[in-house]
Order: sequence, then C-alpha cells, then structure tokens
Amino acid sequence: MKKAIPPFLFSILFLLAAIPTQAQFKLGVTAGLNISKVSVSDDTFKPYVDKIRPGFIVGPTAIFTIPKTGLGFDASALFDLRGAKSTNSDDSESVVCTSLQIPVNVRYGITLGDMVYGFVFTGPQWGFDLGSKESVFAKGKGSATGHAMELRWVNQSSMFSWNFGIGGVVMEKLQVRVSYNLALRKSAEIQRVDLVDADNTKVMADGKAHACQVALSYLF
Repeated sequence: MKKAIPPFLFSILFLLAAIPTQAQFKLGVTAGLNISKVSVSDDTFKPYVDKIRPGFIVGPTAIFTIPKTGLGFDASALFDLRGAKSTNSDDSESVVCTSLQIPVNVRYGITLGDMVYGFVFTGPQWGFDLGSKESVFAKGKGSATGHAMELRWVNQSSMFSWNFGIGGVVMEKLQVRVSYNLALRKSAEIQRVDLVDADNTKVMADGKAHACQVALSYLF
C-alpha cells in the first residue's frame, strides 16, 4: 500500500509548482525569540502553566519573491523551544516543548526606500515533537484508589498552527519580523497518571502552546 503524502509536504510541493520561473530566490538563516503563552481547555489547570517562559527558534529559511507584483512566499525549518512555568508550586517542573516547526507563508510587500522593503505575511505551520520530556505538575494520591498519582503535561507528536506577522528587509541582506503563532490544534494533554495502575490514567484537559515571535534572518 502506498503511503499518503503528508499535508505539509503536499503544500510545499504545490507552492514550489506555483512559483513562476522568474521568481527571485534567497536562502538564509533565521534565529529569534519565542514568548510563549499556554492555554488549557479546563481553567482548573491554568495555574500550572500560567507563567511565561521564554524560548527560541533557529534554522534555515528560503524566500521567493515575484518581481513587480509585491507577492512572495517563504518557508523555514526551525528548531523551536517554547514552554511555561507553573505558578502553583515552586517544585513543579516547567512545561517544555522542543519541536521541528515548518512554516509556509504568503507575503505581500512594498518598497519603502532605496534600501528598505516592508511586508506582511500569514500562513500555516506544521510542528513535530523532538522528544520533549513529560513535565510533572504535581504528585499525590488518587481520591478513589489511594494510589500514588502524578499530574503530567504530555506533548503531542504533531502540531498545527497559523502565523500572522509583519517584517522588513534592509539592503536585501537583513530581515526582521514580528509575528504571532496561534495553535489551532492541541499541543499537549494534561494527564492524571496512576503510578500503580496504568489503566487508570486519565486525560484531564488539552493544552495549546501559542507564541509571540521576534526573529532576525541573514540572507545570502
């Protein structure tokens, strides 16, 4: 049986096929700061992930621009670290997610001077967990079983989000951008884990890791 093409790969192949032959291409390296904001589906667990923890992104970026139209596209493969810190207890572990993020954006720009080019952009982003460890929020006993319990943040193997942002390119070499990454699908589950009876493990809530990002790219 043939395997289906993953949605993100199909989108990239479609994007490459749609780019005109006269499009200009630039390759660069991107690095930036993640300011994470974690949301949960049950407010009971909000204190466990309420304190922001800074992270970062780094990786290669490709930019395509279509002359005389203002339109362009960009795609990146970014190592992404984001998380949050519990405000409920000093002993609780931080929520940490390390992942490979693949944003594919449509951009529209205008020339602001001889050396400055401004643009806005938006597009989907696919993420794949890189083996982040499970974070333990709290330890205790189950009210029904009396067994030792742990409350854990368990990262999902794949994620989907959407980017919105603005940016600028200076002297065709240095790109700066500010964006918001909105998680559209859950990034993790909050699980109550029975340390004696694994069958008694229960999903208590879903979590989403959003991020405000400031990034700088050097273009070759």
